[in-house]
Amino acid sequence: METSQAEITRLLREMSTRYAIPRKKAADALVVIGAAAVSGLIEKLNDKNPDVQQAAADALERIATPEASAAVAAWSAANSG
Repeated sequence: METSQAEITRLLREMSTRYAIPRKKAADALVVIGAAAVSGLIEKLNDKNPDVQQAAADALERIATPEASAAVAAWSAANSG
């Protein structure tokens, strides 16, 4: 199934909500989309809301492409301690 960039953009925007349930639903949908959503999720690792950052990291771990895994490793290292 081909997912449009507009749909990915909408889901990424929904991830920035302060509410946990819509954020989780958007993250889950982005995981299903997979590699096409990785670059947008990587950008969410820099969101001002730590809950959004964590949701993005979790989604990237589930997608598990080399790029996604490297981004999560770098984000984790920068946020540990």
